Amino acid sequence: MPTDVEARQHLIASDRLERLAAAMDVWDFNAFDTWRPTIWRLMEDVLDARVCREFERHPPEYLVGDDLSWLDAIIADATGAHTDIKTMAADRIARHFRAFRTCHATRTADVEAFYRDGLRPLDPQTAHARAAKIFLGGQFPELSQDDLDQAIRAVGTDTREGRVYFDANERALIDHAGHYLLYGGEYLVAIAAHLPRYRDYRQCLKAFGAPTLFVCDVPFASMHSYTLLEFAGVALEYMFERLADDDFEPERFRGAGFSIRRPLPPEYIVGHYHPTCIRDPFLGYAVLAEPAPAGPQ
Repeated sequence: MPTDVEARQHLIASDRLERLAAAMDVWDFNAFDTWRPTIWRLMEDVLDARVCREFERHPPEYLVGDDLSWLDAIIADATGAHTDIKTMAADRIARHFRAFRTCHATRTADVEAFYRDGLRPLDPQTAHARAAKIFLGGQFPELSQDDLDQAIRAVGTDTREGRVYFDANERALIDHAGHYLLYGGEYLVAIAAHLPRYRDYRQCLKAFGAPTLFVCDVPFASMHSYTLLEFAGVALEYMFERLADDDFEPERFRGAGFSIRRPLPPEYIVGHYHPTCIRDPFLGYAVLAEPAPAGPQ
């Protein structure tokens, strides 16, 4: 079993501003003021002074990152060039940076397992064995193997199997998606929700492990090209929002979730911490989460 000393070796500050900055070749999406000038430089041959002046003269009614036709139109009006600015930005970002700083939230009693094995996509058999250990281990005598089997069949794995989930906005994870930290993996939570309603078995999951948020640098090679396109679009949206308003700051609680379809090796885990004040989306309010005694994992 890992010791407390071993676990503490990987602890990082819960406040992002108190941590070491990401490496120069890692895109830390949360650190807006560090990457904004970099991407302006990467795009300066296209997003030049003429484009900025045209934007200031004729700003669009809405600035959105998922559809950058408004920016393509401004570029065409200012320079006569016809571009797909989102694709161009995504390509240049991927060539400049090697990885993307993001977070993975879970509940675990064995932090060191992640530094040994990395973050692994959902394996249904392993998840089912864990569910059996928790719900059929003697603490819930009202439950049977048949109850668990029915819950597993009801949940299915079509949208979950073979993926590892992240969110680039760790505040959004804590304040708007706290169920990962309070209850554990979404698949296990779904199984608990489909057990016979003797009680809310999701709440029972809080007895196992501790809320744990891992900060990771995911290589762009592991990310789907569509994911990078979406982040490139939001980056350009934010940059032009700041151009329009010097006081603009990215939305604190705007989710930035994505998944990858391969394991994330342990060397890409930067560190972890244990959030303590987490909003419980099932209960509708923030709760103080104390690390629980180690339970079956």
